[in-house]
Amino acid sequence: MFSGKYILLPILLLSIFTDSVLAHHAAVVFDRSRSIEKSGEVTHFIWRNPHLIINLEVTDDDGQTELWKIEGQALSALRQAGFDRDVVHVGDQITVMMAPMKNGKPGGLIQGVIAADGTSYSMDSSEEAPARERLQYPALMAWVPPPEGETWQMREKKTRPDYLPIVSKGMAAGDGSATGRVPGALDPENLAMERPPAAFDLTGVWQYRGEDEWRANYGSFEFKPSPEFTAKGQAFHDTYMAAATKGERYGDPTAVCYPAGLPRLMTRYGALMVMQYPTAIFMMSRLNNEYRVIYLDGRDRVPGRLLDRNWGGEALGHWEGDTLVIETKGFTDENHLIQAGVKTGSQLTIVERYRMINDGNTLVMDFTFTDPEYWVGEWKHVKFRDRVLRSDVREANCIYKDNLSLPGID
Repeated sequence: MFSGKYILLPILLLSIFTDSVLAHHAAVVFDRSRSIEKSGEVTHFIWRNPHLIINLEVTDDDGQTELWKIEGQALSALRQAGFDRDVVHVGDQITVMMAPMKNGKPGGLIQGVIAADGTSYSMDSSEEAPARERLQYPALMAWVPPPEGETWQMREKKTRPDYLPIVSKGMAAGDGSATGRVPGALDPENLAMERPPAAFDLTGVWQYRGEDEWRANYGSFEFKPSPEFTAKGQAFHDTYMAAATKGERYGDPTAVCYPAGLPRLMTRYGALMVMQYPTAIFMMSRLNNEYRVIYLDGRDRVPGRLLDRNWGGEALGHWEGDTLVIETKGFTDENHLIQAGVKTGSQLTIVERYRMINDGNTLVMDFTFTDPEYWVGEWKHVKFRDRVLRSDVREANCIYKDNLSLPGID
């Protein structure tokens, strides 16, 4: 069992994973005192924070198939062990060691994998990495009163980390692909580095200018005219528009609470709150509180095999005179639309050029989109946002169950 080339994942990583990541993913459902092994075909593979997901179609001796849903470690911990998004692909025949579900249903918490090429990725302990005692899940522990007379100062001292400030190794829950690899955008030493002054400061709240009286000319919150589609892009567009003409909802991921992502984040009504630092620009949208960060600190792109591809991509920016230039890549190919009828995927690149006019009260946004999978050449547009005062971004959520109550959503 688990022979061949070994890449060991020390038990320390598993402990960090189960204690910090599974806290919000029902760790109590797994029986971590047991291990079982299943082999089969990968039908679904998700490499995305906060953790790995593998669906495995297992065939028994009688030829009957059963789908096993397997939850994996946080991506940050897997990266430390040499595991990346290229280890497993849909269609691969793999073997998985897992802690099974307590209720006996087909699923488990991953403990090890034998990939299609025979490489073994194991969470077992080794002499070099002695086992660390796993902590009991807090919800299953009876409350024990703290020592009588203990003050918060005493509590703080006894729970204090050995070293402060903490230096991340990129293994905490929710860490991004670059965490632990490069200085954080808000690290004091990173902020303190000398850099040329920014041409303008985006800090504030910005409202999208819909130009509604001219929406037939410029598209309002969408982009007109459409690009020259490839055959694949045209097929999706035609199907989408045919359904829309009949009044049907078709193929819009946001209806089932997928992120709108880019460029929709930048071209939707409602406030966009922006906080600018020398090292990064942070954005929070009224559109489901979607988040974006544009790094300005000169970091390199995360290698593709490690990248947590998503709907906002990886945005790296720099200043060219009075213009902020942003290049965003690393998008997911899963349920991502640029706008109604225009699908996009992992080859998408967005270049934005931002300028400030009207005494710092209007942001001019030039967009250049390229995606050879769905359209031909460059697709260019200009949009505007205007500064708005006495406004904040409030909490807004997409609740899938609520959306099922909307007309036209089954």
